[in-house]
Amino acid sequence: MKCLLKYSGFILLIFSVNCASSAVPRQSEVSNQPSASIQTETKDEPKQMNDIYVQADSLSEGDYSVIKLKKKVKIEETPDLTEVSYAVLKRKNKVLVKFDGVYFGLGNATDFGLFSFLGENDRQLVVSQTIPRGGRHWIVDLSPDLRIIYDSADYSVGREDLSIYDIDGDGRFEVLQEDTAFYGFDGFSMAETPLPLVIFRYDEKAGKYLPANHLLKDYALKNIDTQINKFTSGNNHKLSELLDITLRYIYAGEEEKAWMFFESEYKQPDKEAVKSKVKAILKRNAVYKFIYGKSKIK
Repeated sequence: MKCLLKYSGFILLIFSVNCASSAVPRQSEVSNQPSASIQTETKDEPKQMNDIYVQADSLSEGDYSVIKLKKKVKIEETPDLTEVSYAVLKRKNKVLVKFDGVYFGLGNATDFGLFSFLGENDRQLVVSQTIPRGGRHWIVDLSPDLRIIYDSADYSVGREDLSIYDIDGDGRFEVLQEDTAFYGFDGFSMAETPLPLVIFRYDEKAGKYLPANHLLKDYALKNIDTQINKFTSGNNHKLSELLDITLRYIYAGEEEKAWMFFESEYKQPDKEAVKSKVKAILKRNAVYKFIYGKSKIK
């Protein structure tokens, strides 16, 4: 099933991963060259995927191959067919997974590469399909059995970038993505829109990445005191900046502290209306529901 989402005039179509072995266009022989060189992740800042993505249209890992393909699709609000790219994961010429569905009127970008996200000898496949201010990202473990261990659509997060960082020093990389749930809130411009950072940590029992801001609070709330001091000492107290701080606390599992801060700092007569709108968004938010449970907001 596909859902239609609009972000600032762009059309974003999100499809569930298609695991059916449907026919695909012919493609050139799969390249057996290794993926692009991977730089060592520094401890100073998160690592971007641009260092990992290959420049080729295909790559192989053991019996698996991933191939970039193109097709033309009809997109609402554009008169002509639009050429877009997508990727398929194959094993012995059988399509196992199709990575597709994120595009807008000018097309899209599809990238992939291999990296040891889980800190072991095996490498995982990362696939990103992006448009301006939007995207979907997958991490796939290929060994011993194929498993999608991260899909940004599960939590409706992600824009063009996917970052990784070993926050807790356990040798496994956390995934960092922005939550776009507050796009367009209260008429905010794109520059003002709060984009809470969501930390995903690999959960051994679940066998996939799960939200973990509340488990990694030191990182989730890094430099928040400086951010608060800057906000409270300034003369122009923007609602967008206030909400950014409030949401950082909420996503870190500190909801009571978040609303205490909001109540003390927001002096406008629409306080309750704004608070209700924020809660309405959070009530539908998959990250919030994971951290607090479905019945938290009243």
